[in-house]
Amino acid sequence: MALSLAACGGGSDDGDTPSTSINENRVTYTELPSFIDVNEGEEVTLSLNTTGNNAKNLTFTWTVRGVNGDVPFTGQGSDTITFTAPEVSQQSSLSISVKLEDSSNVIGFVNQFSSVSVADTDTKIIAPQPNTGNVVEALDLSVLTFGSTWTETAHQYIKTQRDDGGFNNVVVKLTRPMDIINVDQNDPAFTARVCGEQQNSSVKIAEFYTDIDCTEGTGSTVLTQNENSFTITRMCGENVAATSTFKHVSDTQKDSFGQLSVNFTNYPELSETTQVCGIIATTTVEALETGGTNVVDSATATTLRLASEYEGSPLLLKFVMDDAPDSPFASISNVHGLDQKYAQLSTPVFPELSGLKNSWGTIDLSRDNTDTHIKAEFDFTLPLGTFKDEEVTGSFELKLN
Repeated sequence: MALSLAACGGGSDDGDTPSTSINENRVTYTELPSFIDVNEGEEVTLSLNTTGNNAKNLTFTWTVRGVNGDVPFTGQGSDTITFTAPEVSQQSSLSISVKLEDSSNVIGFVNQFSSVSVADTDTKIIAPQPNTGNVVEALDLSVLTFGSTWTETAHQYIKTQRDDGGFNNVVVKLTRPMDIINVDQNDPAFTARVCGEQQNSSVKIAEFYTDIDCTEGTGSTVLTQNENSFTITRMCGENVAATSTFKHVSDTQKDSFGQLSVNFTNYPELSETTQVCGIIATTTVEALETGGTNVVDSATATTLRLASEYEGSPLLLKFVMDDAPDSPFASISNVHGLDQKYAQLSTPVFPELSGLKNSWGTIDLSRDNTDTHIKAEFDFTLPLGTFKDEEVTGSFELKLN
């Protein structure tokens, strides 16, 4: 979008100096893109493309900032900068800003901001190997006492072939708390109440992960156990296909895994409560070239589900975003009715709100987030059809580690 800038000028009253025409000093500029995807090591050029008689007299101040500090660039003071995307160990973001110095005496310019997502192209996803030092023939499920709280952290590793000869490595990680309600040591199996789910989850050890077919190697199950945790690992030959680690949290039911507050435009607010649990799932995809030696692209998506109570009834909040939990900012706008990014609220108290996906939204994430400890503020709008749209704002912290 090209916009006009007018340089401030004026003539003297004595008539000795001609007045400066605003039209003669008019310049135009191009807004920066709001979001850019690049690979680490890639050269990036950003330009305002200013033109006009006064363009050469304008002075711009740029900043390029990443998680680990400022990124060096060339072109400070001009309307164009160039930098090399830094090396990253995972998908990361850079914040770009540019402003016009006051001494330039130009009106009409709006400070520009942009976000650059930098993909990690150096390392490939490597599935871990089970801890063979603690392998057991059968799990001792007596540690799962009635009413105790545990967390499950599950990983699944998927490799798919592409038509171009390359393949995709996909890692799905899910962390969720659960309360033990029944244990059968003879089977062996256990039943647990999982955060935010209406039906209990039954886990039969002998059948765990057996639905995963091995395309390479023979399928097998490895069991490991420590004092306060145990792990079920599905192997395909010598490679890990999936693994779940169950870790003891409390001998009694734990109801608080953080805090949540929700504000509505036309409904009573949910004051800050610590009675909240949640599920965090992240999916990382790396595209490898033919032969599988180099990563040519990568992406991360995150799904958050928060469970609490609202006026005595269950409340569920769900966020789906195309970014990692430690990104500084993420869009959750449901563009054109597609479901790649959205926020969703469910509560039987107000059924007209339940199940709606937002028409607009953002989530402001803390840079200190991890994939099991997330803090954020959110703002999204639910379309109510014949009613006025409902704006929902709030904040949460979810700590599952």
